[in-house]
Amino acid sequence: MSNNDQEADNLESVFKQKRIIRSNVRQTLKSMDPSLRSQEDDIIQSIVLEAPWFKSSKRLCAYISCSALREVDTSKLLSQILSPAPDGNKLPTAKKLYVPRVEDKNSNMRMFNISRIDDLVANSMNILEPASVDADGNAREDVMHANDPVDLFILPGLAFDRSGRRLGRGGGCVYHSY
Repeated sequence: MSNNDQEADNLESVFKQKRIIRSNVRQTLKSMDPSLRSQEDDIIQSIVLEAPWFKSSKRLCAYISCSALREVDTSKLLSQILSPAPDGNKLPTAKKLYVPRVEDKNSNMRMFNISRIDDLVANSMNILEPASVDADGNAREDVMHANDPVDLFILPGLAFDRSGRRLGRGGGCVYHSY
């Protein structure tokens, strides 16, 4: 057996293991009690909100959770990031938030800056994402063209191992700069 054949067999084995894990995790999530799921979502969000790496972040990319996909809820995170100060002004230490927008049927995505929840609209699959222009008709800032680097990514994942490595849904979403 050639080296290439062995590598192809190894890759196929990894892909098969991932399919099995995805199937098992999806079944577990589907059968999970909704109240337990809600409690666990709250716990996860509280852990993130209290984490020093979250508190110190200034520019972040995060996903907008979709209950149909059984993703961890991000509504409290987004609400805190986007909430104005009590006087209505954005805090000087406010975080800059970029969220994904699916650009085409090939799952190509871009990350756009939003400043409030109202910036989100439902796409054809009823998933919230930013409109390509803001309320004033201006093009949104794309993270790939931002002046400052992102210091935190909050990504959805179907499963994570103890080292924090992520197993996605297998959709192969790709982020692009245009």
